[in-house]
Amino acid sequence: MLLAALGAGRHAAWAQLPEETAGRVPQLEWVAGDLPPFAWRTSNGPRGYAHELVLLMAQQLGRSTQVNYYPWARAVQLTDRSDRVGIFPLARTPDREKRFQWLVPLMTARYVLITPATDRRLSLNDLRTVRVGVLRGSPIVRNLTAEHFTTLVEGKDYKDLLRMLVDGGLDAVYAGAPMLDAAMGEYGYTRRQFTTQQSLGEARLYMAASLGLAPEEAQLWRKAYQQLVDDGSVERLRRRYFPADKH
Repeated sequence: MLLAALGAGRHAAWAQLPEETAGRVPQLEWVAGDLPPFAWRTSNGPRGYAHELVLLMAQQLGRSTQVNYYPWARAVQLTDRSDRVGIFPLARTPDREKRFQWLVPLMTARYVLITPATDRRLSLNDLRTVRVGVLRGSPIVRNLTAEHFTTLVEGKDYKDLLRMLVDGGLDAVYAGAPMLDAAMGEYGYTRRQFTTQQSLGEARLYMAASLGLAPEEAQLWRKAYQQLVDDGSVERLRRRYFPADKH
């Protein structure tokens, strides 16, 4: 598969693909990270709003597909270096605008700073000098550097960040509110263990793809998504994962 071959170099990987030599448009391969509630691996297999949505889209196209899971920074890198990889959930930020194709909007995520549970309300000024955990590979770190936060610590996923926060290795975590809420429940924490201190920025999350993906292939996936919107499948799936979402 392409993803296994990328480490040997982009052009070498492409040279091994029989469907390209046959003149057919290469089909999209999907990657993700463990980012509940959009996509994550469980003991019963992978799940999540975006994970299940992409399987429904593939079904609309009459294809069998799978999602390959990587640490998030690696998943973004694979998509950026290939011409046929899809990824979710990717924040659409100015620095990424011209590096990826934006296929399907997922939702707008508000970014928050959380600490272990406390009655003390902290200002941004209070938080600027504490140890703040961020997801490795996430562009939202720029929100913190723009606000002059001084001590940023990277984690490979939300499970890693929450563990460090509870164990005392971090003083705060900065991430998307829906992702943090889902990760708390998935990894054995309760919401009462944490306090949301501040909200700082937001971004639109997407299913995205490599910039070089053939327009015909990209359009097939967009069309499949629209068909699922029209028949109510997207709304039913949203209600399962975001029951309180009024979008």
